[in-house]
Amino acid sequence: MANKDKERRALLAAAEKVIADKGFAATTAADVAARAGLPLATFDAHFDGTSKVLRALSEEFAERMIAVTDQSTRSGIWQGSAARDVVEVAVRSIFDVVLERRELVRAFLAQGAVDPEYAADLRRIGTHMSQRIIAVFAECVNVPARPSRAVAFSLLTAVALAHHTILVGAEWSGVTFSKDQLAEEASRAICAYLGMMPTIAIKEDGPDAAPTGMIHALKTEEYEAIPQELLPESQRRG
Repeated sequence: MANKDKERRALLAAAEKVIADKGFAATTAADVAARAGLPLATFDAHFDGTSKVLRALSEEFAERMIAVTDQSTRSGIWQGSAARDVVEVAVRSIFDVVLERRELVRAFLAQGAVDPEYAADLRRIGTHMSQRIIAVFAECVNVPARPSRAVAFSLLTAVALAHHTILVGAEWSGVTFSKDQLAEEASRAICAYLGMMPTIAIKEDGPDAAPTGMIHALKTEEYEAIPQELLPESQRRG
């Protein structure tokens, strides 16, 4: 049994790598087996085609996102923080995950148009994240009015922009944005909607399509209070 589980994990990990390289439509069972270093017969023993692999990846993705959300919203770590900080870290985390795993998420969205189970997995992530953030607000200060609706709309705005970016491209408006720039501008917009000033911000605006190296975190008191492990890697304190 342990060996079977190890084979399945290896095939799933290999499938995500192949999808990232080639896109789901071009991914074959032989590609996945070869990347995992396993015979094609082993793939066939675990999955009835690449569609079943993608379904398993979707379920695993949802479970992992829910587990990460639970870890980052555990009781006590946001005690006394501004509600804005919780929302801002959540928004930036959405961009980090979606854009770093863009081919996989693109496949989920495409399949979700014909298979409601994929859409259900994505809704499960969003619903759980919203519920956990609302629960965390009980420990926070400066909580926005109508917190349930405010959190739901904030996360919906972020994920819709992230999904639009991987499906159409960040240059849709004629201006190119890096991942960090998209997260920055989305955070500014959402904080404005919440009636708050962002904590993690650009020190100085650069030209359009400026290199991500120009993005820095302001060393404000609120920023220093955010738990280190919850910040995007590019914003962590040295």
